[in-house]
Amino acid sequence: MPASLSLPRISTNVRFAASALLFPELAGAVAERLFLTPPRHADAAAAALDLIDARSSFLEHKGRQIATWRWGGRDDPAVVLAHGWGGHAAQLRSFVFPLLSAGYRVIAYDQPAHGVSEGRLTGLPDFADVLSTLVAVHGNVKAIVAHSLGGAASALALAAKRIQVEKIVLISRPSDLVGYSRRFARWYWMPEPVRRAMQAAIEERYGVQWEDLELARLAPRLSAPALVIHDRDDHAVPWTQGAHLARVWPGARLLSTDGLGHGRILRDEFVNRAAADFITGRSAIASVAADVQPAPLY
Repeated sequence: MPASLSLPRISTNVRFAASALLFPELAGAVAERLFLTPPRHADAAAAALDLIDARSSFLEHKGRQIATWRWGGRDDPAVVLAHGWGGHAAQLRSFVFPLLSAGYRVIAYDQPAHGVSEGRLTGLPDFADVLSTLVAVHGNVKAIVAHSLGGAASALALAAKRIQVEKIVLISRPSDLVGYSRRFARWYWMPEPVRRAMQAAIEERYGVQWEDLELARLAPRLSAPALVIHDRDDHAVPWTQGAHLARVWPGARLLSTDGLGHGRILRDEFVNRAAADFITGRSAIASVAADVQPAPLY
């Protein structure tokens, strides 16, 4: 890491280490805000221009305007594209044409506090809630293609019976959220008491226990046929988490790729086509072998 980029983080880390000794509750509150603040990209508006061929609109959610885009006929069955933490709708642009060609309406959106949507703080429960609202408003949603934390939110909404879909494609989806918080704490030199205070503050904010968001608790309630796509060179969310997800999701299929990482996988033509084929049922991967978990695809 270049010195010019590491100094701000080191300064934050030192403050955490010092404040944890003197003001642990205050440090936990600061950590909560840091954990719930996604990175904002300076080119968010420019990225939205990549969606200029879509019909754009805003959806109000808890007083915040959520930017949405739609392609295809209003009465066509729909597929929702859900991006992950720190991302934006245009990252899933490559999935639009294969789905449109198959006769689907495609809906994309910027998550709360992401892209050109409003907000400063957000978290996994917000992601799930916005997705549920979007599905209800647009109607006739048959499938979801979700990346990273967008996939975790989709699973949460499905498990809670807030949405129902026929197919779901989960790309680079994390399966260990508590483990992620521990990696986050290590990154900021955050002592465990501060991490626990941060977790308690987030649980209080959303009225949900983190353990209830873990895949092991959600899996028995997940019935939609799922295609899990994960790259073996993903350094943000290890491939083992995708493999674990496919193993515990009843009937899920696992498609492993190589050399695409966590972000480039969204622009890969083979991945785009595999997702569309799974949703449309035009390939063998649409037939789930119930006695194999996960079942290989190609």
